[in-house]
Amino acid sequence: MTPPFPWTLWLSATGDGWFPAGGWGHGLVFAIMFCALADFVKIILELMGRNEERRFTTDPSLVTTVIPCRNGAAVLATTISEVRRALPGSRILVIDDGSTDGTACIAESLGAEVHSFARSKGKAGAINYAVYRVQTPLTLLLDDDTRIGGARIPTSLLSHDGYDAVAFHVLPDRRDREGARGNRFLCHLQRFEYGKSMEIGKRFHDGTHSVSCVSGAVGLFRTADLHDLHHRHSGVFQGEDLQRTLIHLLADKRIVFANQPVWTVAPARIGEWCRQRLLGWYPGLYHQFANLCRLLVKPGGSWRLRYEMLYSLYTIISDPLKVASMVAIGITPGIRIWSFMVYLTYLSFELYPWWVIRQPGSRKRAPIAVLLLFPVYGAINTVLRTLSSLTWLWLRFVTGSMRPRRGPADRIDETPVPTS
Repeated sequence: MTPPFPWTLWLSATGDGWFPAGGWGHGLVFAIMFCALADFVKIILELMGRNEERRFTTDPSLVTTVIPCRNGAAVLATTISEVRRALPGSRILVIDDGSTDGTACIAESLGAEVHSFARSKGKAGAINYAVYRVQTPLTLLLDDDTRIGGARIPTSLLSHDGYDAVAFHVLPDRRDREGARGNRFLCHLQRFEYGKSMEIGKRFHDGTHSVSCVSGAVGLFRTADLHDLHHRHSGVFQGEDLQRTLIHLLADKRIVFANQPVWTVAPARIGEWCRQRLLGWYPGLYHQFANLCRLLVKPGGSWRLRYEMLYSLYTIISDPLKVASMVAIGITPGIRIWSFMVYLTYLSFELYPWWVIRQPGSRKRAPIAVLLLFPVYGAINTVLRTLSSLTWLWLRFVTGSMRPRRGPADRIDETPVPTS
């Protein structure tokens, strides 16, 4: 029997000619198309509700940069060199978290103030230690592989406009190239993914000062807030930036977005990319399930923030359903063609974001191949998020590496002094 044209498949959805007996195939298609509709509504809401870019002034004298670093010798030099354009070395604090590759020596040679731990305390512990040594009212948290380039530090948003933290426009790039010229196809896919998150998602939440994740790559905070709220952080590495942001929001802090591009090293190979998502990013989402629920029901919260928390919880719940439906549709001959229909549906969702999002600096759109393959990229992400629930269970309850790091072994019981 010859399959009908795609548009006639929609008409056959209420019958059983193209679905297995019992109608379970119809249920699978309905489930995945319902999820697609929810994703579409999210895109439309955020595109239509984007805030205008914020204007600000910069006063670097108000800022100290904190760079937690473990074995970052290969990338740290460029990061510090670019920060030195705006700040003196005495206000660049590098916390060497038990490195074995000469990280401290590199930081010292570039004039940064270095504090070294003989034994790793984790990224959150390194940040907490550094913040108590910051003398300025504002702290710029920076990863060791973040290049700020020509980005301006939006100090007036905190010092004059009364906001409490600022997220930047973070983009992935290769370390050995300037700007957006990394040319691996995986880098192009990630750049479009990041661009959607920043140019659409963060600008949407900027409208109610409720940006829900200040990237760990770079973020500007009030030093006093980092002091006051640090004890609420579990100290777990996975999702440590998401947790810090959610803690701020639970404390009624206002977080906005500055459209200042900065660059962070991104995985250049599929295996590295999968490990980043499966072992780092997505277990952190499960780790914050309770905080997502708290923000959802918190009195006085903005509707945009509630909506973001609800969508995050929906993602956690719906991902396994999406994966099961995709597998079942793909292996069932009678409904296999719906895989193509689902692909076309998600491709149509990406058309307007692809048209809107431009590469900072060059203002170019992503290559057309990125648009065509992005639904597949998104499907792989969905599979990895689903599998990462098992990663979280393993790391939380078997190895213990994602248990809260608040015990005696995690305390900073040594008092390192500046080595420079």
